[in-house]
This record gives sequence, structure tokens and C-alpha cells, in this order.
Amino acid sequence: LCAMAAQTRIAGILLMPWLATSVESSASNSTPSLRGLLNASFAQVSSMGPPAKALDYKGIAWSPISVEGTREMHVFAIGDWGGMDGSLIPPGGRHRIIAYEGGHTPGPHVFPRTRWNKPHSELLCSHDEFVDCFNTNGQTCPSGCGFVVGVDTQPQLLVADALKARAAEKRPDYILNVGDNFYWGGIEEDCGAAMHSITATARHQFDQIFEGVYSGPGLDGKPWLSVLGNHDWGGRVFNNGWDQQIAYTWSSSRWRLPAPYWSQHVDYPSLGFSIDFLMTDS
Repeated sequence: LCAMAAQTRIAGILLMPWLATSVESSASNSTPSLRGLLNASFAQVSSMGPPAKALDYKGIAWSPISVEGTREMHVFAIGDWGGMDGSLIPPGGRHRIIAYEGGHTPGPHVFPRTRWNKPHSELLCSHDEFVDCFNTNGQTCPSGCGFVVGVDTQPQLLVADALKARAAEKRPDYILNVGDNFYWGGIEEDCGAAMHSITATARHQFDQIFEGVYSGPGLDGKPWLSVLGNHDWGGRVFNNGWDQQIAYTWSSSRWRLPAPYWSQHVDYPSLGFSIDFLMTDS
């Protein structure tokens, strides 16, 4: 049952800004507004524990966020960010997710993809050639691979460092996370685990790929409003541990992914507007 909801999909987030005047004018309309429908469930959400099944809360409106002040507001967005956790020993006889020598060490690692020219008409670097680049630290590496030690070897960490530096300066109020959180195929176990706890596999991957990477001033304690991407379902399959990413919502102070599709209302009362984010993996 945990795999029934999956289809070929692209992750995304829809957002709907609500001007205060629009909200007030809709109050006298007999047709229920979207905001009214969302508000109806706000009071229930705060007391809810994890769902019995991963899809039980689909379509839920999560408890609203209120951002006070009249300063310039900042929101960060990130996607396709999660590397491979080669230090994980997956359960059930699964292969470790290691693509090259040294890929077994802690922290996020890379899957060396083929590289093509811009029109995608000429293969510049095959997967095997790219793996050789990693294995030899660039010593045996075709020029078409464009391999750069310190860049190709740690892209998630470089982006995270830039994100942390910017966050310390701009202090975002929350993060929009548009999916593909764990490569290559999401949480490396079958879906169907109990939703009231986090498995050792999921905990290991969250610690190595998320918690140990995205922290610091401006990021600590900030909600990550998240959706699943195709890699989170399993990449080419859809029965990996995607449900544990939903369950992690109740084991984290900042990870927010209560269902495959859900909504988040954000108020800016001092600035006179609000936003409804419709989180959907389309």
C-alpha cells in the first residue's frame, strides 16, 4: 500500500499570496474561500501525532507560521540537494550506495553522471570515465569530463557553505525545499515502517545528509517546508522509504513534510499580507 500513490512526477511548490484587502472582501462572499478552508483545520493540526499510515494526512493544512516585523523578509529555496550516504550499511542485503573509491566515508557523496554538450548531441564524459576521475583524483580523466578536485568531489557541501553564509547575513524565516532530498533512491529501505518512530536507516541518512550539513546562524531552528522528489520515492522505483521522510516531521524541530501533498499558511501581519504555499509533488 505504501507504493500505490507513486507515479512519474516532478517536485514543485505552488504559492498563492493573499492581500489583506482580498481576504477581507471575500469574507462577505457566500462561497468558501481557500483561506477559510485552510483555517478550518489549523486548530486540529497542533495536537496531531504522526499518522497511522503515510497517506493519512494528504491534503492537510499545517499550523500557520506568523512572521512579525516590517523588515525586508527573506525566504530561501533549495532542491535536488541530497547526496549519497556511502557510510550507511543498508538493511535487507541492499548494496551500499558507493560510486567510487572513498565513497564509503561519512558525509554526502556524489553520483558521477554522464556529461554531454549543450545540445545533448555529443557525449563528453561517460559514467565510467567520470568514476575514473574520482578514483584517480583527476589524474586519469578525459578533458570532456571537466572534473575539478574540490568542486566535483563536494558539491553539496559547497552549496551548503554558500547557503549558510547567506543565511547568517539575511536570516531567512523558513526554507522551501522542493525535493530530491536523498540520492540515489531516497531512504535506502523498503517503505512500510511504523510512522511513530524513525528507523536506524532513516536516522543515519538524515544525520549524514541533512542535519550534519545544514546548520548554523540563520538556519538553526528554521522550518524546512518540504516535498518529495522522484529520487525520494526510489529513483526508478517507488517503494523505497519515502514514508520515513514523512515520519521525520514528528522527530525534528524543523523538517516539515506531513504528507505527499499539503499546504502551509504564512502570515506577515505587520506588512498586511499572507501566503499560502501548496506543496505538491506533481
